[in-house]
Amino acid sequence: MDPSLAPLFAPRSVAVIGASRDPAKVGGSVLANLRSGGFAGRIIPVNRCAGTVQGLPAASSLLDVDGPVELAVIAVPAPDVLAALEECAAKGVGVAVIISAGFREAGPAGQDREAALRAWLAGRPLRVLGPNCLGWIRPAARLNVTFAPGMPIPGGIAFVSHSGALAVAILDWARDRELGFSVFASLGNQAGLTESDVIDAMTDDPETRVIIAYIEGVPDGGRFLTVLRRAAAEKPTVVLKAGRSAEGARAVSSHTGALAGSDRAFDAAVRQAGAVRAHSVEELFDVARALAKQPLPGGRRLLVVTNGGGLGIVAADAAHDAGLRVAPLDEAVQARVAAVLPSTASLANPVDLVGDADAARYGNALHAIGPASADAALVILTAQATTDALSVARTLRGVTREWPIPVVAAFVGGARVRAGARALDETGVPCYPFPERAVAALGCMALLAERRQPGRASVEPAPMAAQKALRGLASAGRRTLGVTELGPVLAAAGIRVAESLVARTAEEVGRCAGRLGFPVALKVMSEDLSHKTEVGGVRLRLGSAADATAAAAEMLERVREARPDARIDGVLVQRMVEEGHEMLLGMVRDAQFGPVVVVGFGGIYVEILKDTAARLAPFGPDEASEMIGELRMAPALRGARGRPAANPAALAATISRFSRLVAAGPELTELEVNPLMVGTDEVIAVDARATLACREGRAA
Repeated sequence: MDPSLAPLFAPRSVAVIGASRDPAKVGGSVLANLRSGGFAGRIIPVNRCAGTVQGLPAASSLLDVDGPVELAVIAVPAPDVLAALEECAAKGVGVAVIISAGFREAGPAGQDREAALRAWLAGRPLRVLGPNCLGWIRPAARLNVTFAPGMPIPGGIAFVSHSGALAVAILDWARDRELGFSVFASLGNQAGLTESDVIDAMTDDPETRVIIAYIEGVPDGGRFLTVLRRAAAEKPTVVLKAGRSAEGARAVSSHTGALAGSDRAFDAAVRQAGAVRAHSVEELFDVARALAKQPLPGGRRLLVVTNGGGLGIVAADAAHDAGLRVAPLDEAVQARVAAVLPSTASLANPVDLVGDADAARYGNALHAIGPASADAALVILTAQATTDALSVARTLRGVTREWPIPVVAAFVGGARVRAGARALDETGVPCYPFPERAVAALGCMALLAERRQPGRASVEPAPMAAQKALRGLASAGRRTLGVTELGPVLAAAGIRVAESLVARTAEEVGRCAGRLGFPVALKVMSEDLSHKTEVGGVRLRLGSAADATAAAAEMLERVREARPDARIDGVLVQRMVEEGHEMLLGMVRDAQFGPVVVVGFGGIYVEILKDTAARLAPFGPDEASEMIGELRMAPALRGARGRPAANPAALAATISRFSRLVAAGPELTELEVNPLMVGTDEVIAVDARATLACREGRAA
């Protein structure tokens, strides 16, 4: 852990600058929380006008305090914050938590104030959390430097939040459910410490078992990915990202840009790091509750035991949606279960104990099944006439205490199941109000277990020849490029490109076709035409020079009629490639994360199907293979209805080479190969286009 952050975890002295005698005010609330929380270190109120604050001797200035101050909490009006920080720096304070609001969230004046704060902080050793934050809680140290009432119990969950309001609500919710935290951090405007800094510290924190985060955006995507990858390799990490579509609606010139927004980049970062993304606050904490007390599953087999057949069916449907398998128990296990259950019980999976099941029947069934039959278990109880939820809870915990698989429960009902549900939560078995939430949590846990793989080998950069060719194109000052310019770059990167020649007239098309060999394809060349097929600008399978010449003349005439405003630069003549699957391989540069690679089924259907997978570049063939497997139409690559099977290894290698190329090309804003023809033996780029960043001093 970064030693400079030690004062946030175990400070020996805390000063509250702006401490108030009124506990209802922010500065008074922070001081009251420190005192009532049981902090054992020195507490120093700083108040210019009072000698005593809430029964403690106060200092008029931080510089008047005798002895060291390790942690300072600033709760003064925004215009006074910088002066308070200057006192912190002069006093040698290690970390300051700025509760004060009135910065960039408060209009132009606040934005100027925050800019001045950031400029002042640059290069200084003082670490700052905030401004405009709820604060920081370290329950094990009895340290609560927030203005939210109450201290959560110590536990294994580290929660990092960009939202103070959400954090306040979660604190109240967690106390009601006795959910324990190792750290509770509200980041505010992140003028100093960011989510990456705090997550990195949590990775080394021995009290943290699980890391969860509510994120609204990241200022440095590259560092976030590095930190998240390290965290997820050590501890289960779950992230909730808000604002999914805010940045994804920008206008772009390629299919790739339409299919990949910044949310896709964030999702790719989480996936490649080995973490999991929650889709709601409820799911975030449902998963955290299970991870805090239960092991990760070793597979996707789910055992469901219930006293209500309907809820068992609901659980099985939810399992299907979560990618879990509710498979029948083997015959030997069913025989053991049959010996302890009534004849009316269902011995398959879900195991239905029927409505009059008591604690003994639950216990007998679980003993007979044992943990070897599944990778995770869900026990469901619904309040029926003879149900004793508390007894069932105690029996469930007793039987499964030593099971090496995760065990969760769903006690469905109201007051009659409440005592049992609470008993399970208190003893380490997370209990949910309905089966769907329990199954969804287990599904996320299974995904985490699969993603937490040993670190993959580093990816080599693109060949120098490809990098040099790309720099040459950028230095020429072109803004947009087609396949004729990009072909040598792709080829140097190890990506096969269809043989092609450029013709300026219909007569020249025939001569070019003869040089390439037949059959050939023709495509009109125009930067003004994104969808050439729609204006008749593509002709295929031409078998002679005469056919090619005639087709070119007709095609050019048709395009001019359809789009008289379009500038036509000529005709691209290509030799027809092996029949195969048309795919898209593209890149769009994200402002936070850099190049995002997208792969999917291409051709004319790409924007209709929207069947794509995305990753941050660069990555190796293994990651590329996972991308292919995520496509809904991936089974089609194995061959269907007479279509040839694709070469998956060659496709994965091509995607990986493409990712290395775009990672090495900061000049690239967008690059798209569409179609990428994937055949039985070969993978060939048929068409390509790119957009380069404008350079100062050159026309776009």
